[in-house]
Amino acid sequence: MSWELVYGLQAGMVGVGLLALYFALSVPTLLCLVTLDTLYYVYLRKRREAAGTLPLDDKTVLITGCDTGFGHALAKDLHQRGCNVIATVFRPDGEGAKSLRDVSSERMTVLPLDVSSDESVAQCLSHVKELSKNSGLWGVVNNAGHNFVGDVELTTMRQYLMVANINIYGMVRTTRAFLPLLRQTKGRLVNVTSIKGLVSTPLNAAYNITKYAGETFSEITRMEMRQFGVKVSIIEPGNFGGATGCINKEGVARISREFDEMWDEASDEVKEVFSKQYLDNILHSLEPVAMTTYPTLTPVLEAITDALTSGDPEYRYIVAGSNTLMDKYCVLVRLKPYLPDRIFEPLLLYFFPYKVEK
Repeated sequence: MSWELVYGLQAGMVGVGLLALYFALSVPTLLCLVTLDTLYYVYLRKRREAAGTLPLDDKTVLITGCDTGFGHALAKDLHQRGCNVIATVFRPDGEGAKSLRDVSSERMTVLPLDVSSDESVAQCLSHVKELSKNSGLWGVVNNAGHNFVGDVELTTMRQYLMVANINIYGMVRTTRAFLPLLRQTKGRLVNVTSIKGLVSTPLNAAYNITKYAGETFSEITRMEMRQFGVKVSIIEPGNFGGATGCINKEGVARISREFDEMWDEASDEVKEVFSKQYLDNILHSLEPVAMTTYPTLTPVLEAITDALTSGDPEYRYIVAGSNTLMDKYCVLVRLKPYLPDRIFEPLLLYFFPYKVEK
């Protein structure tokens, strides 16, 4: 079969599809669709208004990953709202932990927590039980995570496992540990994944697979916790890398060290395809990306707060994070369900091109 015939069939399918759409969208059909959409929007608004908002001033919330980024900002924001905050940090002696301790408030407690360690999670749980024995634990925000960049072939198995142990099994460890406390209060579990848990892009294999896993884990946990009154929400931030510090000076330095590890362990066959300059070019490309991210973390903080306080929280919160006309990730996520893979993937690669040049 010639390619001319294949392309002709492809054009024919598109043409028939457009004709079908043209004849289906009569004036009565359009009116019904617009009315249905409007009624659904009003229904959602009125449902959330009827559910109301719960106060935070008598609630205790635990947040993981408060050294920097979303977790650090959220801990301070919830504290200002009157919440009793248990902020956990990976580096108890780091600047982030010190900044939180400087709040000097009985409502701000800073605890060490390594989500990749069963022992650390168990120790944290013991402290939290004591701290929340009077008020109970209302919410857990699984925010701790490790951002990672790397080609499928270059990323080492140690790196794949390291990212998974933090991003997937860290969430699993803390969720399993604290769910009994959340059941007692019929509280909230809020899992921070990423827009990259909904759309796949080159150079993100190790990271994306953990975020896809976080989506699935959260959905199953929500269904299982429904009968106990525990509500589970997913936060899916878009392009906030520059604001969180993932790709600032320190973040790029960390990625550079991870690239060095990749290159040191790469086989001769892989090095014939890639080059050290190729990795350097990726590093240099991160700075322009940082410049396009949303300048503050406020939209994500507001989404998490809504998930903790709304009487009828959303199942998932897609939060666009670009300071340009659009967040490319979020736009692609919304288009994906409606486009065939053979059309969607070239569109994605237009926005996120991938080419190995030595």
